[in-house]
Amino acid sequence: MLALRGVRKSYGARQVLAGVDLDLSAGEYVAIMGESGAGKSTLLNLIAGLEPPDAGSIRFEERELAALDDDALSLLRRARMGFVFQAFHVLPYLSVERNVALPLLLNRVAPAESARRVAELLAAVGLAGREESLPRELSGGETQRVAIARALAHRPQLVLADEPTGNLDSAAAALVLRLLRDGVERQGAAGLLITHSAAAAATADRVLRLGPDGLLPA
Repeated sequence: MLALRGVRKSYGARQVLAGVDLDLSAGEYVAIMGESGAGKSTLLNLIAGLEPPDAGSIRFEERELAALDDDALSLLRRARMGFVFQAFHVLPYLSVERNVALPLLLNRVAPAESARRVAELLAAVGLAGREESLPRELSGGETQRVAIARALAHRPQLVLADEPTGNLDSAAAALVLRLLRDGVERQGAAGLLITHSAAAAATADRVLRLGPDGLLPA
């Protein structure tokens, strides 16, 4: 599903990624660890097509991202990828239900099907009955569960999670990691977890470490 070959990225004189190779298959859940500044978030941005690599190839579902224009990349992200971030990035003025339904609206899913999926996902993440709550009325762990439901709502083929438990206590983090893993597995998607936490990485099928020599088994 996802293949990186010789991916390099620099900012000015500072080389962030030097020849990164990665293969990720459907149904696989992989964690990438590394020190702060190792380039983990940069790698995620490249995979998402948010910025181009300086060299190398990134192919998603047999499409070379460098060959796609901005509109095509935006459509690909909207339809085929889901994102979970450390800072949640839920919309504060939308209810829980509307936050989760947003990607379905953008992908023009029929209202009845959208309502069914939202209800199913909110039940799966333990937020049934909180549909009308606003993010300010939720705990950090609950807010991240909204973000997970939103990331999975449109049934993406690839879920990218960037330090999703960085702002949570250990109990909330463990729950969020389980829900994220279960959701990716249930939908048959591929998952890529960026983390500095060994406990978080232990939930993955395979753990890689990003360093000066690229991605190596941890």
